[in-house]
Amino acid sequence: MKTLTQIGTVDWSLDEIKSAIPLFLEMYKHRPVKDNKGGMLSPHSFATWFMLKKINPANVIESGIWKGHGTWLIEQALPKANIFSIDINLHFRTYISDRATYFDKDFSRIDWSFIPDKSDTLLFFDDHQNAISRIRHGKSIGFSQFIFEDNYPAKRGDCYSLKKAFRHAGFTPPKRKKGVKSFIKQILQTNPKKSILPNKYDAQYLKDVLDIYYEFPPLFKSDTTRWGDTWNENDYPTPEPIFNEINKEQYEIFEREAKHYTWICYAKLKELQET
Repeated sequence: MKTLTQIGTVDWSLDEIKSAIPLFLEMYKHRPVKDNKGGMLSPHSFATWFMLKKINPANVIESGIWKGHGTWLIEQALPKANIFSIDINLHFRTYISDRATYFDKDFSRIDWSFIPDKSDTLLFFDDHQNAISRIRHGKSIGFSQFIFEDNYPAKRGDCYSLKKAFRHAGFTPPKRKKGVKSFIKQILQTNPKKSILPNKYDAQYLKDVLDIYYEFPPLFKSDTTRWGDTWNENDYPTPEPIFNEINKEQYEIFEREAKHYTWICYAKLKELQET
């Protein structure tokens, strides 16, 4: 089945995306975390920075810090925003913001009643958790805007994503991997990952509650995915890339890291929607 890549419309155009790239690349040269392996690289860094600037929320809650690169991006995009950053293990930060308030509990275990205007708050999830659960919980306490950094397609990735739900794909937790970040995520996991049977109900729930679902397009689209197979529309439905031809001199970093794109998306709930 064909998986949708967009519901509703966003407040920016393809031309605006293209015109923002030079400013981003100049800023990106000065990033404090030069090696962010295991976290966002340039394709999603640009998407995150751009969408935050356009949405312009007063508050950002970031779940999943790793080395602190995402926190720095939020600061660059939103100089006046309040930033609340969460990770169950804060020891891996190499960039620590003076502007962020840090928490070492899961998003679902924090009392967010101190944020009065939840409609002007964006939740940025880079924590590899169940995206449907995040939507449901966020909605139940008044939040309505989300970015999911790891929006994996069917049969790929280590979390249940919105893209999987739209495909009716369900989710089977992968076997444990080696490495420090995997160890932290799997052994110290606040929300243990459970299998989810393929179903149509989660997709219908999303269609009922979402005003916008928008997969930020890749800058470039390579022939193969990060998993080494053919990047085809049946298995990996993807918005049209921003550029079809590669200017290697100008966009070398985007070309080099193109395979790190994982369908990052923005979601916004309908107003006054009861479900």
